[in-house]
Amino acid sequence: MIIWPLLCGVLVFALMSATGHAAEEGAGGERAKEPARTVEPKKKQDTDEPKKKQDTDEPKKKQDTDTKIDNNGKPGADKSANEEKGKAADEKAKDEKAKSEEKAKPADEKPKAEEPKPEEPAKKAVTSLNLAIKLALMADPQLFPLDIEVEMDKGKAILSGSVPTEEDKTKVAEIAGKIDGVETVINKLTVTPALKDKLAKKQDESIAHVVRDRLSRSETLKAVGFDVKSENGIVYLSGKTRFQVIALEAAEAARQVPGVRAVDTAGVQLVAKE
Repeated sequence: MIIWPLLCGVLVFALMSATGHAAEEGAGGERAKEPARTVEPKKKQDTDEPKKKQDTDEPKKKQDTDTKIDNNGKPGADKSANEEKGKAADEKAKDEKAKSEEKAKPADEKPKAEEPKPEEPAKKAVTSLNLAIKLALMADPQLFPLDIEVEMDKGKAILSGSVPTEEDKTKVAEIAGKIDGVETVINKLTVTPALKDKLAKKQDESIAHVVRDRLSRSETLKAVGFDVKSENGIVYLSGKTRFQVIALEAAEAARQVPGVRAVDTAGVQLVAKE
């Protein structure tokens, strides 16, 4: 009898405890749900705010970096400085690329040669037929001493002057006719036999003059004062000297003159010292 009431009290107490525990769990669940609704927006808001702040700070930082870049490294420069540096970097890159491409070209590829400049027309030589004929006559040893005049009338060569023989007259005409541009030769040369002696005398006078000039260049020979004559190319020396070697020296000097055929020193007297 006593045990039954005790069991009933224990059951009632257990039921009440279970009911209170369930109520507490329900209240705790509602409390747990309510913060979840309010916390999520707060967290989202908290996470968004730094982003917005970061977004607002980025232009500022960019502006700060733009203002800090300057040609002199001082704040206050605008974006044009950065643009100029960017252009300079691009141009440098292009130059390096061009150089690398040029190096990459094959070695046998040669640059195009410059076009040759048009050459100026060469100036023509100044010539005349009468001068050409005279030069041809002077090239002949036989005709060299003769004075022959040449005139041109278009293609006609007119010859005038004196020659010693008929042979000389014919020879002059033949030489003139061989010159290019000469169509005909009019030979007016006069044959003068005495001209041969006259030319020989003239030649001897020329030889004697040259020999005297040679002797005067030596102080020793000049002191002796040799007399010089020439006939038909033979030089005759005369004078007085103590030393025979001086006579030999004078003869050697005369022999070097063109046209001299011989040197006669028979007129040189060897005398003793007085």
